[in-house]
Amino acid sequence: MRITNSMMTNSVLSNINRNRQKMSKLEMQMVTGKKIQRASENPIVASRALKFRATMKRIGQYETNTKDAMSWLEVTEQSVTNTTSMLKRIRELGVSGSNGSLTTENRDSIVTELIQLKQQIAGEGNGSYAGRFMFSGYRTDSSLTFEDASSDVYEITESFTGDDVETVKRVFDNGGGHPEIHEVSRIRLGYGGLDGTGMSLDDLEAAGFTVVSKTSGDSDGYNVPAGSVHFLEDTGELVFNTEDVDTLPDFTITYQKSEFSKGDIKPEHYFTSTNLTTGESYELKSEAMNYQVSYSQSMQVNEMGRDIFSKELLRDLEEVINSVRSIENNGELDDELKQDLLGEAFSGLIGKMDKHIQNNLNIAAKIGGKINRLELTQERLDADKMSFGDLQSENEDVDTAEVLIQFSSMEMIYNASLSASAKILQPSLLDFIR
Repeated sequence: MRITNSMMTNSVLSNINRNRQKMSKLEMQMVTGKKIQRASENPIVASRALKFRATMKRIGQYETNTKDAMSWLEVTEQSVTNTTSMLKRIRELGVSGSNGSLTTENRDSIVTELIQLKQQIAGEGNGSYAGRFMFSGYRTDSSLTFEDASSDVYEITESFTGDDVETVKRVFDNGGGHPEIHEVSRIRLGYGGLDGTGMSLDDLEAAGFTVVSKTSGDSDGYNVPAGSVHFLEDTGELVFNTEDVDTLPDFTITYQKSEFSKGDIKPEHYFTSTNLTTGESYELKSEAMNYQVSYSQSMQVNEMGRDIFSKELLRDLEEVINSVRSIENNGELDDELKQDLLGEAFSGLIGKMDKHIQNNLNIAAKIGGKINRLELTQERLDADKMSFGDLQSENEDVDTAEVLIQFSSMEMIYNASLSASAKILQPSLLDFIR
């Protein structure tokens, strides 16, 4: 086979280009630190690289979610802790107020502090995180309590059973000619100061009860005959005859309220209700805000405000404040009866605060458990990030020292090929003519 000059030239140039391509590939590896620049160079490495990068991105997002969840829970925990401290202070005031030797001025001071604590608790209920109200469920743009007085009219629905009936002590004259302390069976609604219109107790009426609208100031407001139910608009109470309690059916009441004060709970967060002013309707349901914090783990970070700042808590404070002032200003009661009633009001506050404090401690323990779990999750994510980072680096990154050695060797080969080609291609047409 005859080897022509053209064949030699093409072969030499092809080999030189091949060597230069290998050098160029090594140069790119040294510059980028990556084994491949295009998927076509090594599809297996490229496929593994995509999987590792996707995993690293997921881990990064989980870390962000975990930090956000941790911050949310820590702010919530602080709010619950602050509220618990205030409840303990209220309990102390209840103990002080039950002391029979206190003067009217002393009790007025206690009531003044209770008012301030009630307002502060309502303020804690409006706590926010990153501009979002924490205790309002999905309605993070709506505060838990009214931040200003409102004249909106709400239609509110509440459901009760016979187990919701509680026994309280009230003063009235049941025909003996002078007021006495009596035990009264009642259910307390979510609000006092209710409108006289829009009230419906169809379930009780269907069961044979006669519903009568009254006020606490009526002489027979708390003195209920058998078969009747007194609806007290001013205090928001349903009062029953004690003998009827065992026969009460499960029932629903619908009523209307307007003229909300600053610090009052918003009906949409506590009850199935309709804002008659705006026409918006609200259904009471659990609204969990879940964060995906790991591969198959999600965590609820929010607590519903009605579980911490319950309607019973705010109503308990409101009731004792109003009771103390009404008792002290009642000129029909003698001093001994006033002392008994005031002592009863403050003593009752102690037991109620114990219940609310225990509830908040349980919630704080649950939040603390979630925070501990997130800390463990964060440690796991850090370990996973390091492990997958090592695997990603092993799959994608080059060994710089090894590439440098290969590049030096390839550089020598390339230079040698240039030198050899210079000698092979040195003869020209003139050399052949000679």
